[in-house]
Amino acid sequence: MFEKDIGKLEKALGFTFKNRVLLVEAITHKSFSSSEDNNQRLEFLGDSILNTIISEYLFDEFGHDNEGKMTSMRASLVNENSLYELAKKIKLNEFMLMSDEEIMRKGNLRKAALSDTYEAIIGAIFLDQGYDKTKVIVTNLFIEELKNLNNVKTFKDPKSELQESLQSMKIKPPKYITSIKSGPPHNPLFETKLFIGNKLINKSEGFKKSDSEKKVATDTLKMLENNKLEINEEKSLLKKIIDSLIR
Repeated sequence: MFEKDIGKLEKALGFTFKNRVLLVEAITHKSFSSSEDNNQRLEFLGDSILNTIISEYLFDEFGHDNEGKMTSMRASLVNENSLYELAKKIKLNEFMLMSDEEIMRKGNLRKAALSDTYEAIIGAIFLDQGYDKTKVIVTNLFIEELKNLNNVKTFKDPKSELQESLQSMKIKPPKYITSIKSGPPHNPLFETKLFIGNKLINKSEGFKKSDSEKKVATDTLKMLENNKLEINEEKSLLKKIIDSLIR
């Protein structure tokens, strides 16, 4: 990694590292080297630090909201999609260190890889600067998302929203079946099939099991909103008997 490239990334982040080795480690994907010199440990640390900083912000700024709502608000900020969007803003894919094979598969454009690397960078900032300065930096990185919190109508995750919508319609709750569809062991592609009763309604893919399930729930919600969800549930034997007696 050339010094000028590191400088470009630091400029995009709005922050200069005292120890640039930490930043290089943060952008090093596990496919790049057979050793343990990659960003997985920093990602673990960054995830914890990010959740703590966002939790503290919500606790201070939304003092009248309960724990459940603040948890949902945090989940709307700290998730693969939001981190992916932040990573795209700084063109993080141009700086990631990956194996040639992974680059050929466009691994540096994958949502999971970009969001994980973004978390690793936050972990690196924490080790470089400590908690207080990291809190300022992270708040600045998330400033637009934090400002928009008051404009968000709902903080429910799509799986909960779908289940509640179906319950209100007296329809059975959805069932999710997720399996590994393809990809290498270190970066598998998951496929989730959503069933209502015994009927396959929709299916989706993702590089994390949770994201695959959220996506299929989101897609099914759109079907529901557009009146494209056709469900003909089989009646139970008891229901059939009751219906016949009523007739």
